[in-house]
This record gives sequence, C-alpha cells and structure tokens, in this order.
Amino acid sequence: MNKLLETIEVKSVNGLYRIYLFNDGNALPKLVIYQVADGHEVPVKNMYKELKRLKEEFSFGIEYEPIDRIKLNTREFGREFIKRYTGR
Repeated sequence: MNKLLETIEVKSVNGLYRIYLFNDGNALPKLVIYQVADGHEVPVKNMYKELKRLKEEFSFGIEYEPIDRIKLNTREFGREFIKRYTGR
C-alpha cells in the first residue's frame, strides 16, 4: 500500500499543479502529478515531459541527461524539481 508522504502545489503559467509523493517501498518516493482545472484534479499523462516543462518555466538548472550517466528517471527528476521549487 502506498503511503502519502507529501503534497506540493506548484503555481505555473499553465495553472495549478499538485504533486503527490508516495512511499511505495522504493528508495525514492513515487510521484503522481495532477493539473487542477476548475477545482478538479486531472491526471498529467506524461509526468516526465511536464516536469521538464516546469523546470524550464522556473529556470531550474536540472540536468535531466547528465554527461556521466543515463538520463534521470521520473522519480529522480521529480526529487530535484521539488527540492529546487520548495527551496526558492
């Protein structure tokens, strides 16, 4: 069973997003991203693509394809985005 760890609200030019972090037994939390439209949460179909777009919007210098390794997976990329968004 997934345990909710945290909810982060991101205010973007495209509206409000809610990012839910769940503990599912993996070392990094599971991410679930919703865009809030008219008070209803709509699941984001491609979370990685949306995180990349949000990263560009907020000018966070996250390298999602580091030179010394394969590209970051969604959990790693989400962790870096959330760390920078909540620490700004």
